[in-house]
Amino acid sequence: MTPGRCVTLLFALLGLWVALAIADSGGSGSQVAESQRLESAVESLTTNDSAQSVAQRTRIRNGSRLADPIPVPTPSGTGNAQPPSTSNGTHPVTTVKTAAEQPDADHPTSDEPAAESTVDNSADDESSHDENLSTELLSLRTKVRRVLGTYYRRPLNTAEHNPWEVMHGLIAFGVETKVLRGGPNGEPVNAAAWFSINGSCRGLQMLEIDYRGRINAKKGPYVQGHFGQFLAILAQCHVKTDYALVVDGRRFTVAELMETEKLTCQSGTELTFKLISCAHYLDSDATWKDEFGQTWSIERLIREEIQQPILRTAPCGGTHRLMGLSYALRKRQKQGKHITGEFRRAEIYLNDYHRYAFGLQNADGSFSTAWFERKADEPSVDRRLKTSGHILEWLAWSVEEPQLTDPRMIKAVDYLASILDAEPTRAWEIGPMGHALHALAIYDRRMFRKDEWSQPGSHLPPKELAQRVEASDERPSP
Repeated sequence: MTPGRCVTLLFALLGLWVALAIADSGGSGSQVAESQRLESAVESLTTNDSAQSVAQRTRIRNGSRLADPIPVPTPSGTGNAQPPSTSNGTHPVTTVKTAAEQPDADHPTSDEPAAESTVDNSADDESSHDENLSTELLSLRTKVRRVLGTYYRRPLNTAEHNPWEVMHGLIAFGVETKVLRGGPNGEPVNAAAWFSINGSCRGLQMLEIDYRGRINAKKGPYVQGHFGQFLAILAQCHVKTDYALVVDGRRFTVAELMETEKLTCQSGTELTFKLISCAHYLDSDATWKDEFGQTWSIERLIREEIQQPILRTAPCGGTHRLMGLSYALRKRQKQGKHITGEFRRAEIYLNDYHRYAFGLQNADGSFSTAWFERKADEPSVDRRLKTSGHILEWLAWSVEEPQLTDPRMIKAVDYLASILDAEPTRAWEIGPMGHALHALAIYDRRMFRKDEWSQPGSHLPPKELAQRVEASDERPSP
């Protein structure tokens, strides 16, 4: 090799070394910036409600949150289970001429939690509640909490799991959900905060800026599977409207994502998850216009959803559609407003489906593996987790409080907890597993923490759950 070529090669190698050093420095700087954004997002997630007390914020950081009690719906009667549909499979239209008797709207019955003391008496409250529980219910509570604690300690990771999967991990444990950054041995970070900075999951991001310059959640394989689904999960986790979402360096808020969902309402399409979001974040009498100037409201969303089929074509057997209707009804009741018009129609419709669902329940406590089409009892445990998990999730959220101790309900909860408890290391499909865990979390809130743990998205303290699992030797051998 000539001296000239040696000099050329030397400079080339020097240039390569400098380039690699700059790239490494830039990557480290980028990772530091990402970590700083993530830390800020976590802090904002736990403090963005200006009305929260110091005691509440402390409990959030410790893995627990206050929740609003569920209002108790008015029963619509009894009867044998029948499919709540007409002979051609479409839903009957219920005409309501008179208002259901409700508390005076000017003097609604308050269902807000009392101002919290800085002293945490939850352990004393639970001990007092224990005295009113049967041995069967105490045993069920132990099993349900063991399952929740076990699966909480199995976080997903951003290298192997896509946004759709991580989103379904979030529905199970709310804003306390952790995800491992970079792989199964990565640093645990807050999953909601990771989404808020548009963190990548298996190389994909959930959020984008659309052609209008608005923030939007992507729809398609591996991201959200339905329009409005991501926002609906944020709503069920009680993420506030002023919470920041950062996309391509631009700062948006949850409220702006809500505006995008409102603009894209379209008649004749699946509006299930938009209904959950709108019911959660808007007043039940709110109206708005879509991008074509059409007027929308919560009542219109309810009407559109009831006109859509449950049987055969609705995703996940129609359970999400029923959940959306239930969510809208409960929010209306929480606001102390009269249940009339489409809200009353939804109430009757849901009560019919409650009776119908229990009528299809199998002897072992599982629900029909054919959803709401007919009675079915397929042997596949994965199929059973999917159908029973989704159906119980909706029932646990929507039934009246007295029904939580109905033997059929107890049997359903015990069945679902038992199959998850029996195989804690099984590679369950993530979506069905997330909904099944959410079902158990909702039931635990409503049944065993009646004073403050009764709404979806307000989950048991993970630290307490982990301690329960570590201290428990009751798990059956695999």
